Amino acid sequence: MLSNKTLIALACSTALSPFLATQAQITKNIEHIEVTGSHIKRVDLESASPVTIINAADIALSGISSVEELLQEMTASAGPAGNATNAYWTSNGYATAQINLRGMGIKRTLVLLNGRRLVAGGTGANDSPDLNMIPVALIKQVEVLKDGASAIYGADAVAGVVNIITKQDFSGAELTAKAGSTDQGDGKNQEFNLILGGDFDRGNAVINFNYVKTGSVLQSARNPCPLTENNGKLECFYSGRTAGGRALLADGSEVQFNQDFNGDGNAYETYNNSKHGYNWFESLNSYSPMQRFNFASLVNFNINDNLQLSSELIYAKRKSEQIVTPRSFKNFEVAKDFIYNPTDQDLTLKSRRNTEVADPEFYQETDTIQANFALNGSLTNDWQWQLSYNFGRNTGVDGWSYDMNDEKVAHTLDASICSVDINAAIPCGDYFGINELSPEVIDYITYQREGSGGNEMRAWSGQLTGDLIELNAGSLAFAFGLESRSEKGWRNPDSIAQLNGEEDAIAGKFNVKEAYLELSVPLLADVDYAKSLSTDIAIRYSDYSTFGSNNTYKLGLTWRINDAVMLRGVKSTAFRTPTISELFGGTNSENLITIDPCENATGTILTNCTNAGVPISFEQDGSTIKTGVGGNPEVGPETANTFTLGAVIQLPIADDLSLTVDYFDIKIDDAINSVAGSNMLRLCYSDPIAYAGYCQSFSRDTITHQVTALEKRPMNAANEHVNGIDFNIAYKSEINNYQLNINWDTTHLLKHENTAFAGAETEVLLGKITADRGSFTKWKSNLNAKIHINALQLGYSLRFIGKADDENGGGPIGQTVPSISYHDIQANYHATETLNLSMGIDNLFNKQAPYLTSWNDANTDVFTYDTVGRRGYIKMNYRF
Repeated sequence: MLSNKTLIALACSTALSPFLATQAQITKNIEHIEVTGSHIKRVDLESASPVTIINAADIALSGISSVEELLQEMTASAGPAGNATNAYWTSNGYATAQINLRGMGIKRTLVLLNGRRLVAGGTGANDSPDLNMIPVALIKQVEVLKDGASAIYGADAVAGVVNIITKQDFSGAELTAKAGSTDQGDGKNQEFNLILGGDFDRGNAVINFNYVKTGSVLQSARNPCPLTENNGKLECFYSGRTAGGRALLADGSEVQFNQDFNGDGNAYETYNNSKHGYNWFESLNSYSPMQRFNFASLVNFNINDNLQLSSELIYAKRKSEQIVTPRSFKNFEVAKDFIYNPTDQDLTLKSRRNTEVADPEFYQETDTIQANFALNGSLTNDWQWQLSYNFGRNTGVDGWSYDMNDEKVAHTLDASICSVDINAAIPCGDYFGINELSPEVIDYITYQREGSGGNEMRAWSGQLTGDLIELNAGSLAFAFGLESRSEKGWRNPDSIAQLNGEEDAIAGKFNVKEAYLELSVPLLADVDYAKSLSTDIAIRYSDYSTFGSNNTYKLGLTWRINDAVMLRGVKSTAFRTPTISELFGGTNSENLITIDPCENATGTILTNCTNAGVPISFEQDGSTIKTGVGGNPEVGPETANTFTLGAVIQLPIADDLSLTVDYFDIKIDDAINSVAGSNMLRLCYSDPIAYAGYCQSFSRDTITHQVTALEKRPMNAANEHVNGIDFNIAYKSEINNYQLNINWDTTHLLKHENTAFAGAETEVLLGKITADRGSFTKWKSNLNAKIHINALQLGYSLRFIGKADDENGGGPIGQTVPSISYHDIQANYHATETLNLSMGIDNLFNKQAPYLTSWNDANTDVFTYDTVGRRGYIKMNYRF
């Protein structure tokens, strides 16, 4: 329920988005077109659903070279989504770019290209498209629908829809070249784009070529070491996977073997993390190197006056790479009489960082093709029809050099089969001290690890739209359509990795047949207090091969009181079926940032930890835990109810001043979630009886009490609930040769709650920042200002992220993250009618990312904050 205070705010803050206001002035002279959120083609672009539109001019001035940057900075965007600065956090879609609306997950945001679905992108059985397959220079505008739209577009449109619309009618030739770098001289990037287009006798064609190359930024160049808080001060701490190796001896002591290149190769001493730990920041990227090549072809051909054939073809090739820390292997038992064992005790060799092998290169290469063919026609009664076929296929490989084969490592530690003889088939390995491994052992135990996979989508659709009858208030319009879609995904891991139990193969597919009907019903027109009143109704029937049938609906109302004020609201249902990886995925082992609550535990958690045998003095060894992630064949669809209520006003007191406010509310039942490892452990020790299932999802070493393995799989949780308010203020003025445009977007989050299962505690994420789900700050705001002075255009952007509390508490420094503001400036000069010169600086004041107790990398939340610092670019655009 909305409180009285909220209802008053909604009523008093009525507003009109700048884009809708601007476009409403020109609708009298344009044809019927389709707007995101409806299949009905209409003249009036105003709709019951809130839509944000980002046009090509705004994109060009920003200097942005990737769709990820464009979308992930929106105030409605939150939480984890793949991008160039968090390539390690996208789960077998490494280096892909995604969008996460409302912080509800990338799988609940539907991405479209010209109103049609895109194939998932990555290296196999992935969950969402790679946004960067679409070159920015080809984009005419991006429309972001910020409410549920399953009745319009089918499953996955729970939190919203992103519709990327390309330049279908470009004429001429345009060359763009851009270069940039950070102010420290790293992270160099270049972009070249050529777009050609023109009309021919019976149509038009557009061709686009795009090349982007980005350079590397090492984490250690911005953050010398991983930090932890101790007695109110930040100090370095290091990975327990050490150079030279360490071991648990039979007498219960833990030792570190020699780390001095000039020291005694058989020396060892009591392990101490501050002395012996490994600084893994020296072997990780903060910004990942990448090369992208895109080709696009868009053709429209008029067969006759009433029939048109159109085609879209987009091809994208991406090569990306990162450095990763020297590989390690699982723990091994070693006998006291093994030839290289210097301790004279049986021991468990553990967590050895194999620095004898250079930093491995982690790489990905993907190829994606998206094609659509459509036949468009009109009937004698002006009804329009379309038949279309949509095809997408993505394939990829990924892997790294110098991975360790655990089976062969075991061979080199087994005295019964290994030998110290020269040219031995199985050489014995000296893992006891730094730089002790011989080249023969390295050659024997390492291999080039590589996996492959892909995604494919095929869809047929037919649609009929037009006006049914003329009512007193206007035309009753409709859209009816039939769709058939099949999707499949596969992942073939490296055979050795699969043999060692590190990754399982994935193979799955489904098909769905759907029918939908939309009606736009005018109720009143040109009466007192109602210049227009209309309702939008939509219903969709979906029949899935994996889950059976489902119905969704949408009911929207648009009430224009007069020329200045409009009210709008939408009530709808939505649903999402499990992705192929969620349903068919096997186990994939990943080292994920996880906080063990038994370290520095107090109260009930301390009691339950000690009752489980974990000592009071327990300290977690490192910050990651080996976690098994994968699918769950028992997981089913989730359903949602969404509600938006907005108001729109354009004030006559200025040249063009408009304001909007939209309240959104999304409730998901049977939500498909994978509970984070940190939360599993915390809930287990907060109540071992209520959360017995979580207590059974991990295991501890019987001697060291470290968590050695944890399982994290998707399941249908009880519910998830998110609501908040979006605000927009826009102003446009023109005086003589001066033009001023100001746009200010703000999102105020009111609620974000998760309940793991019926009877479990409700996890309140509002105002929290997390270790693996991003930030749920109460306030986010973006201010953009542009001024035109003759041939010069200047731009300024301010991005504000409100403060948040660490969900896991922590010390006085990291328990609360302060508010952060980023400032960007841009300039564009029209040197001639054909030549534009641009430059810009992002993060002008070099604002550093804040320290966070539960950081997921770079000592901060890489999903939320800038980890690279100040950077600039120059750009040339020549039209001929």
